[in-house]
Amino acid sequence: MKKILVGLLLVLPLTTHAATGVLSDIKITKLITSDERFGGCMAMVDKKIATAVSTCPDQWVTFACDGSFNNSISRAMMKWENAKLAYALGKSVFLRVDGNKTANGYCFADILRLEDQ
Repeated sequence: MKKILVGLLLVLPLTTHAATGVLSDIKITKLITSDERFGGCMAMVDKKIATAVSTCPDQWVTFACDGSFNNSISRAMMKWENAKLAYALGKSVFLRVDGNKTANGYCFADILRLEDQ
C-alpha cells in the first residue's frame, strides 16, 4: 500500500495543471472589442498562452472590460488602454493569465504591464 501511495505522489505533480501563469516579452498582434460573450475586450498575443497555462487553448486573452471576474471596469479599462498603447508602439508586455476564469473559453488576463525595452 505504501508503494502505491508513493507512486501516486510522484505522478500527481506531473498531471496537475497550473491555473495561472505568466508570459513576458510578448507582443499584442490584434485587439477587438466585443459583446459580453468575450468579456467586452480581448487581445491576441504572439505566443501561445498554453506555454504558461495549459488550459488556455489559443493566443487570445480577455481583459473583462464588462466587469466580470470581480474585475472592476476601471481596472479592466487600464489594461485595455495599456494593451492599445503596447500595440500602437510595438512594445512588449507582461501578462498574468488565469485559466480558471474564462469568457467563452478565452482566459482572463488579470495583469498586463508594459515592459522596458
